[in-house]
Amino acid sequence: MALVNMMELVVKQRLDEILETTDCCKCETCYLDMLAIALNYCKPRYVNTLQGELMVKIDSTERQKSIDLDIALLKAIEIVKQHPHHE
Repeated sequence: MALVNMMELVVKQRLDEILETTDCCKCETCYLDMLAIALNYCKPRYVNTLQGELMVKIDSTERQKSIDLDIALLKAIEIVKQHPHHE
């Protein structure tokens, strides 16, 4: 397994879930902007084993960490909604 920032995978998955019920632009530019902004609010979690991957996934389901992630994502979505980088 290569070196992977598991937080990026967790954030992508949760962003996809939130965007299903959010009224905003979901083009590639806006999506990547939201992802980048949210990731800047989150602590990176690098792993290089399947065991490490599993531990990060379990850890990310902890209630407070899940709430913190949702807050970061909602902030990112709101920032991009207010200031999209396209016409």
